[in-house]
Amino acid sequence: MKFYITIIYILLAIQVIAQKTSISYELNGRATNKQIQDSLEISKNPFAKFIGEWTLKDDTWIQNWGGKNDTIKIPKHHTISTQINTENSLLSIIDGPEPNGHIFWSFNPNTKEVSHLSSFGNIRAGVGIGEFYDQNNLKLKVSFEGEAPGTYRIYTYEWIGDSEYALNSVQFDKDDNPTGLFYKGIFVRINTKKNVRQEIEGILDILDNHEISKEEQLAVYSEKIVHMAPNNNVISNKQDLLSYLKQQNEYGYSEMEHKIIEFTSYGDNVIMRGMVKGIFYPKNGDDRVSFETKNLFVFERINGELKILKVIYNMSPNN
Repeated sequence: MKFYITIIYILLAIQVIAQKTSISYELNGRATNKQIQDSLEISKNPFAKFIGEWTLKDDTWIQNWGGKNDTIKIPKHHTISTQINTENSLLSIIDGPEPNGHIFWSFNPNTKEVSHLSSFGNIRAGVGIGEFYDQNNLKLKVSFEGEAPGTYRIYTYEWIGDSEYALNSVQFDKDDNPTGLFYKGIFVRINTKKNVRQEIEGILDILDNHEISKEEQLAVYSEKIVHMAPNNNVISNKQDLLSYLKQQNEYGYSEMEHKIIEFTSYGDNVIMRGMVKGIFYPKNGDDRVSFETKNLFVFERINGELKILKVIYNMSPNN
């Protein structure tokens, strides 16, 4: 029975992901986006280095829309850049703070030109053309609906490292003179396998820490938590989970260590198979008790942070 419940939870988690991010197409032997991120050399796509998830470094954005330069903070910016079903194109979806939008780049392998189409907000449609320079750096000339007639912007995307690039957009008038309007920022890669592992390990460290309050531990759980522990009823809200954790603390405390066996990311969700070993020290003076369990976690990314959405523990460490 527990096996079927676990499968149902996994299917429910994947269904949520599909509703948010799914675009269906045939790979026909091409590498997946994840495979390309892990090994750029396997891809012939000239945009391969851009594939992945990105955010603004330090949330910092510098701009001049007329009058003076401003440095502002834009928290929770999020760009997903993905190859679709050719090796000559890239689709980027930009969400987070409005205006949201998307950008499509297409590379012509004969002329070596890059075509640009974009749409942001209600009217900011962009059309342009450009080319690569200095290997993977990109320069584009783009005209926008909603900006003064005859003006255009020169965009440069210059790589600082494999996981960091600088975007700079400068506006020019119809006579090719800079108008003084610009915006720029540095983008850093997020949600790589290494970063996700570090996030999960940070959450597990909090679960293992018996010296912090149960309220502090509760912060790593989603509001929609489903918690299944051996010989206990299913818990489906944070308040009941807090009561359960405090009740367990009345009997004693555990020194334990959660470990990751394997994990896989699906959009905003991560499914992890793990284990935990520890020793329980009863408050009544009884002998300490060693324990070991296996577990299955489903994490959900909420406002940029991973939270525990569902977890099931079992008492079959050898399976």
